[in-house]
Amino acid sequence: MNKVKKSLDNQAIGLLPLLLFMFLDNYFSYLLSFIIGVTFCFVCIFLFQVLSKDKVYQFLLLPAATTLVLYSIFLCLRLEPVLFIYSPLITEVLLVVVLAFLGFAKRTILHRIRTSKHPTYKRTLMRTTLNEFFFVAQLIQNLYTLHLFIILVYSILPDTMQSVRMERFLYRELGIVIGILLILYEQIRISMMQGSLQKEMWLPVLNESGKVVGCIARSVSRSVPKKYYHPIVRIAVIHQGMLYLVKRSKKAFISPDAVDYPFYSYVLFRHSIESTVKDAIGTLNEEQDVMPRFLIRYTFENEKVKHLVNLYVVCIRSEEVMEQIKQPNGKLWTSKQIEENLGSGVFSEYFEQEFAYIQNTVLLAENFCCQEY
Repeated sequence: MNKVKKSLDNQAIGLLPLLLFMFLDNYFSYLLSFIIGVTFCFVCIFLFQVLSKDKVYQFLLLPAATTLVLYSIFLCLRLEPVLFIYSPLITEVLLVVVLAFLGFAKRTILHRIRTSKHPTYKRTLMRTTLNEFFFVAQLIQNLYTLHLFIILVYSILPDTMQSVRMERFLYRELGIVIGILLILYEQIRISMMQGSLQKEMWLPVLNESGKVVGCIARSVSRSVPKKYYHPIVRIAVIHQGMLYLVKRSKKAFISPDAVDYPFYSYVLFRHSIESTVKDAIGTLNEEQDVMPRFLIRYTFENEKVKHLVNLYVVCIRSEEVMEQIKQPNGKLWTSKQIEENLGSGVFSEYFEQEFAYIQNTVLLAENFCCQEY
């Protein structure tokens, strides 16, 4: 069932009512083909209206339905000879016009979704789906415009260069082929995207109270500075009354190449803070005398991110255990050494905010986390 729903995410599927109409027009009267196409279109709209409760949206059905409604005007004008021959082309022209108008309204539509009163996760999902729809709509518009241009060029060629078979292919078959290829292309693209998204890091989205209200891909969250509120864990390492600090990666999103704790991580969607702490410290979990202790929770915010920081501390007494976590770019820092370098850009923005608290509680934290049970 989930595979079926994923396939229905293909926005190009909305072309099916028009493709059905264009296909049937080759074998039945344009009026019967139109009735079947309209019926199928509204059945699809009803189906996706039901599926929208499961967060499956098919926006391309709306321009398809609009195209069929506009085509009905030609039926009222009693243009039988024209419709008998050119129904597929008229359908394509109307679709291109409808999609062009939608393209002009893109910013307005996305702005309304962005400022709507729906929950954040629902707004995010709808905007993502709409962006996919507008991408597909632009592709459809471009290809069918190209098709119409090819027909225009063909129509002005000398009679000696034209043939009945080629005319039938261009006027009645190529439009259907383009639609089918678009659906297949979009399905392949979605499958490839889903494969890459499985490797994506999914983060919980918090409200101001710190409760999870949805989730979003980390790459998407980072593309919109500090719009989403995410939880992270940070773990200070204390040894012999000193803090063990290492250099962050040069590719770090916040404070690259700055000095910081060796352990920090996002809390992933549907992961607990406790399990994230265990994952962060890795093999230290196997040491019986190493027990991470919670210190403080606070909100960190800069021009890029907004994070709910869960600060932990581990006290390491054993030199053997300390050797396990040592890194080439790490060393032990005394409080005095840290104070001398504060505000100089040496330390991460997180650490700059946390050090005063660590300094005032470090001895207490050391005694607390190293006590015997």
